Parts: sequence; structure tokens; C-alpha cells
Amino acid sequence: MNNAQFMKAVKACFGNLTENKVFLPEEAVEVPVLQEPLVGFASADDPLFDSYSDPQIIGPDFKEPCEWMPEARSVAVFFFPFTDEIRTRHGESAGPVDEAWNIGYGNHQKIVDTFVNSLASVLSEQGISSLAPAKDKSFRITPIPVMSGDEKDTHYSVSWSNRHAGFVAGLGTFGIHRHLITEKGCCGGFGSLILDCELSPTERRYEEVYEYCIKCGACTERCPVSAITLEHFRNLKKCSAYAGQVRETYGGMCGRCLAGIPCAHGIPSEA
Repeated sequence: MNNAQFMKAVKACFGNLTENKVFLPEEAVEVPVLQEPLVGFASADDPLFDSYSDPQIIGPDFKEPCEWMPEARSVAVFFFPFTDEIRTRHGESAGPVDEAWNIGYGNHQKIVDTFVNSLASVLSEQGISSLAPAKDKSFRITPIPVMSGDEKDTHYSVSWSNRHAGFVAGLGTFGIHRHLITEKGCCGGFGSLILDCELSPTERRYEEVYEYCIKCGACTERCPVSAITLEHFRNLKKCSAYAGQVRETYGGMCGRCLAGIPCAHGIPSEA
């Protein structure tokens, strides 16, 4: 299988997704959730994967593609931008939560998982083995207390990160909000597959980890609890605590730093 054949399978599986929509009871309308994914490819033995075991990046829990699957040859990473019906409403919402965002964001991972499972089945029929690390039963996440400036923070050492894999696969670079900024923005969901077939890696059109972030401060202003700063980026401990309050109080999702900002829909320009 080559890259073009792989993309043909991606388009077919996404086009067959009947679950890619949600019903909004308050408005009595049905809206689509995800756009067709951007896809990036990386070699399974790209040295960047080895660097992720550094505690300053991810940590010792991280497993390289070949540790997940010894026969691994390539990694495919998928970024699914949210539809305008989801992200624009959330960006324009004045309140702490928005119905379209709550339901769309709240259900998007199920849609991504359905797509990834469907694609894995199609690949299997063609004799290609694959594995989705983030959904594997051996996936681990270890919270580690750290300091962010003068405030307590939490670092997560995980055995796999779709966003970091996306950086390797040429999809984009990080912002101070810690989301990955792609050519279709940062407001979306991720999935990935490790494959035993060799596909051509996507060219990385960047060199620095935060190259696409112009540090405009828009996400710092959007955060209701000032968990994001230009100096120390997003404080995950403070962010998680507030997100938990939003779920408990409103039964909704926060994610305000994903919408209503210059990099929500694409790579921002300093101009």
C-alpha cells in the first residue's frame, strides 16, 4: 500500500461515518461534528519518538512505535477539525458552556474511535496490521507534580500522545495552550495508528516546537481562570480543576482555549 491508496481508504471510511452528527435538544437541530481529517505520516523509527522519553518532554512511560508493535514501519496521525457549527458557536458563546460544544466535543472521541476502528478493519482486509496505542489496554498515564513558576502544576507522563505523534508526522507545532496547531487550526480531535506497512513520511515544514504560535495572548484572555500565561504556558493542574467544576456545575465542557482565537481555524499570521 502507498500513501495515495491509504488516503483513499481514509476518505471512504470517513464518508461512511453515520455517527458524525449530534442532536441539540435546546435548538431541536442536528449538526455535523467533525470535518474530514488531515493525515500525517511518520517513519516508525523517527528519532523524535526516542526523544519523547525525556522527562522534560513526556517521560519514561512513553513507548516508541516499535515497542507497541515490533513490526511497526509507519505511524499515521489524524487531525479532525471541528465543523464551523461546533467551533464557531463555541468561540462566539458568552457563557461558560455552549450546547453545540458540550454535545459535539463530548461525543467527538467516540466518532474518532469509530473511524479508526473502521479504517483498521479495512487495512486488515488488505493484509496490513495496525494498532491504536491511545486505545490499547496497556496505555498508561502517570501524573507527576511539578512547579510552573510559583504555582503547582501537573505533568503527565503518558505511554503515547497523539499530539506529539502529530508533531513528528508533520501535522503542526504546539501553542502556549499546549494544543497542536495545524493548517486547519487547533480546534479538533486526534487519532493515530501504528502500521506494519511502509508509507512515505510527511515533510515537516517547521523546525521549532512552538513555531506556529505567535504568542498573541488570545488564549490567555479566553481562559476563565488564567491557567495560560505567555511565560509558563497552560497550567494543567489549574486547567483540569476548572474543567471539573464546569462538568459538575453545568454538565458541560470547557475548551475555551480551543475556539475564538487566531489559531482555531488555521496557522496564525503575525500580520
